[in-house]
Amino acid sequence: MTPEMYDEVSHLLAPIAAPVSMRKGEYLQRIGVLAHSVFWLHSGVARTGFVSDAGNEVTLYFRTDGEAAAAHDDLLRANRNELSHNFVIAETAIHGYRIDWVALTGLAERHGVLRDYYLKASEHGIIDQGKRLYLSVCPALGRLAAFRRDYPGLEHRISQKVVASFLGVTPQYMSQLLRQDAADNQRN
Repeated sequence: MTPEMYDEVSHLLAPIAAPVSMRKGEYLQRIGVLAHSVFWLHSGVARTGFVSDAGNEVTLYFRTDGEAAAAHDDLLRANRNELSHNFVIAETAIHGYRIDWVALTGLAERHGVLRDYYLKASEHGIIDQGKRLYLSVCPALGRLAAFRRDYPGLEHRISQKVVASFLGVTPQYMSQLLRQDAADNQRN
């Protein structure tokens, strides 16, 4: 995205963006309700996930400073009046803006630059989803390395339990992975 596009999109969104601050543990979106907002994070970490049939939280992805946080598939479900399948939760304190999804889509219908921005954001999301699918078949230590590459510094901002959820391992196995990783790093 060019600086000009960013400036134009920011100008268009300003009237529908409401400042928001949330504490760690507060939900930006809950499972079982209509998704109605996109959050632009000025600072903080949000985690998107779902609860499996077995009752376990599964982390899909994180959004951090300067990124939009929402479960896009749930926003699309809301367009069909269907309830959300995912949650979005503040993993740290969050400061940013709440943008109403209906107002945003209305603006996008009238402004080509917002449609172009939406297309670029959707393409980025599809690529991220492809990476996550690929990583799901990799060994856990490889998933940890990919997490560190894709989310530099995030490991120190969130709990080990949440990282384990993202990697698809138990917190106990996560401790083993970290010990193994530390031992491997000392040998190298």
